[in-house]
Amino acid sequence: MKGMDAMLANVTRLEVEAPKKARKSINKGAEIFAKHLKADTPVDSGALASDVQTGPMKASTGRFEKQVGYGGKSAWRAHFPDKGTKKQRAQNFSIRAQEESRDEILEVYAEEMRLLDCLLYTSPSPRDGATSR
Repeated sequence: MKGMDAMLANVTRLEVEAPKKARKSINKGAEIFAKHLKADTPVDSGALASDVQTGPMKASTGRFEKQVGYGGKSAWRAHFPDKGTKKQRAQNFSIRAQEESRDEILEVYAEEMRLLDCLLYTSPSPRDGATSR
């Protein structure tokens, strides 16, 4: 889990040092998770899988976030097949979608961090005596 802690620290760094890149990464990550959630959602009538949605970007907590889930028509019932009931076993498709998309999403963030580090190390610094035009 040590690697995950380092990655989360880098995500915070990305939000602070390059908010535009952070928003881009979050949008990509939300789309990746939505794709996996839609694919993993059980199909009965198809209404649940076709109602997977991504919400707008929010930054009210000082951190960027984007919700991914089911729309208003089916959100109220999505947890029944996912978490199970007394008469239906849990299918845990939301957890499965998280696990399947985790590495792909982390790779998106890692790529943005590599680009950020590349920009930081190749940009002229005032200490170098370089002037910008």
